[in-house]
Amino acid sequence: MKHLLYLLLAAFCMSFSSAPTAIDAVVAADGTGQFMSLQEAIDQAPDHPQQPYVIYVKAGTYQGHVHVPGTKHMLSIIGDGMDKVFVTDNRVSGGPNAQPVDIAATMVVEGTDIYIRGISLVNSWGHEHQDGPQALALYTKSDRVVVDQCGMWSYQDTYRTSNYDNGRNFVRNCTIEGAVDFIYGSGNAFFDHCKLVINRKSGGFIVAPKHAAETRWGYVFRNTTITAPGNPVETDVWLGRPWHNNPQTVFIDTRAEVTIPAEGWYETMGGWPTLFADYNTTDAEGHPLDLSKRISRYYTYDKESKDTTWCTAKNHLTADEVARYTIDNVMSGDDQWNPTECCEQLPAVDMTKKGKKLRWEPIEGARGYIIYKDHQFMGSTTATHFRAKEKGHYTVKAIGRYGAIGK
Repeated sequence: MKHLLYLLLAAFCMSFSSAPTAIDAVVAADGTGQFMSLQEAIDQAPDHPQQPYVIYVKAGTYQGHVHVPGTKHMLSIIGDGMDKVFVTDNRVSGGPNAQPVDIAATMVVEGTDIYIRGISLVNSWGHEHQDGPQALALYTKSDRVVVDQCGMWSYQDTYRTSNYDNGRNFVRNCTIEGAVDFIYGSGNAFFDHCKLVINRKSGGFIVAPKHAAETRWGYVFRNTTITAPGNPVETDVWLGRPWHNNPQTVFIDTRAEVTIPAEGWYETMGGWPTLFADYNTTDAEGHPLDLSKRISRYYTYDKESKDTTWCTAKNHLTADEVARYTIDNVMSGDDQWNPTECCEQLPAVDMTKKGKKLRWEPIEGARGYIIYKDHQFMGSTTATHFRAKEKGHYTVKAIGRYGAIGK
């Protein structure tokens, strides 16, 4: 009966989705929200909405595979924080118990215009065993997906990017753990101010792309920190290797706390890269690394014919070329998409409290406001006032159009 009431309430809220609400659905593992399961909340979200539909996920651990189908567009999944919300599963896509990546990844995203913020996606097989085989935490198959302030935790093949030649994934302020080909796939992916945590002492690979010849930009990493547990310099890792087709990846303004081999990139896998390069890479103290020995020659070997095929890839960037690798250039595509609009934080709310009444001035651009009591989610409202029925320390934060929580 309780579950039925949750579904009826969700359907009632959806019937009035023509006007923005502060939060459309709340997921809480402790039963204090409309749903106890993130998948249930996604399933009840409207198909093809005309404006962002916001699901808020309260602190807790949520077990099981999560699928965002292609009919769910303009969906925002906003968590309490990557250190508080954990979505976890333990399926693998390699070895004797292999399952297809579409159902083995902890989260698979097929809808477009998806915004995910403040959540850790964990494949516990890779994260806990610190070993392979393939164990994906996230697969963003589609176009126009933003992953903001999230964690992705596994070992091999942690994150697979868009399945479209020029699909766009924007990954910002995220922590991604892995060791073997742990960022891989297709499309144009821009990684902005992310931390990569290497959990294998030696011989790992960060990227393994398979970009088509028609892909415009490939993988772009800007302002990345590459680190490892313990003393990071004792860990070495290759920047990447070419999985299939014509991979292209650039690392710009990277802080490498780990050790990167002088050659930078591994010379063979199954593809012929067109561009594998890094620019202004420094060590942990900010000293520039010598990039003069970065390789430019790659090969594939055919076991049947015993033929070796070589190719030459661009292995360096000039300052003028680096200037082209902006978020706007890489992500805009043909429709002028701007992913940073999803992430923009509204100003802090200036709240006053008189007795049990909380009041504040409206924030321009806010779809509503979240009320926290003792730093825990209490509720949301589209009004500029709230009655605090319980004692405690209250704060209010504005919510942006796509669900980003303000300062």
